[in-house]
Amino acid sequence: MTKGEQSKRKIIETAGELFWKNGYTKTGVSEILKASGLPKGSFYFYFKKKSDVAEAVLQYYGNKILDLLRFIAEDSDSWESFCDSFLLIYQEELAEQQYYGCPLAVVGMEIAFQEEELVKHYHGAMEEVKKVFVQVLGKEKIPEEELGTAADLCLAVYEGNLVLYRLSKDQNVLLRMNAQLKKVIRGGAWK
Repeated sequence: MTKGEQSKRKIIETAGELFWKNGYTKTGVSEILKASGLPKGSFYFYFKKKSDVAEAVLQYYGNKILDLLRFIAEDSDSWESFCDSFLLIYQEELAEQQYYGCPLAVVGMEIAFQEEELVKHYHGAMEEVKKVFVQVLGKEKIPEEELGTAADLCLAVYEGNLVLYRLSKDQNVLLRMNAQLKKVIRGGAWK
């Protein structure tokens, strides 16, 4: 990775952490630069405006989350094993952070009425998460025509609980999420 690529990645990672921790609207370019330790020119060399870095953050976190979910999906033989695997990883990863919830949902909700173009990208990332859920749910005895509805419900339970986790900072919410996701499928709640 070149020095320029390293600087760009540093800006993206720093902006992502600040957006996730403090919010998109409360994070300014100067704050991103200060936290990254890079000069002002570095930001404007790679990005014209803050929404451009937000799009890059989406791609960064979107890929990171989707790669993780896809890896777990490939390694799981059932919905329950998938849920258990990502619960363990989330508990480990999120326990080390001082900010909580899904970075895609956190930023996506905040910009929903502010940055119309960005919202399309964030919505697209959430649809990709749903596709992973459909893939894993396809390993269960769910009729193909009902997979999308089951995945929608699971995505709502998943993201809703991650929002509750962000608000409460209580890891028990993650345990409840795991149980609820399993119950949705066991009980056929999508029907």
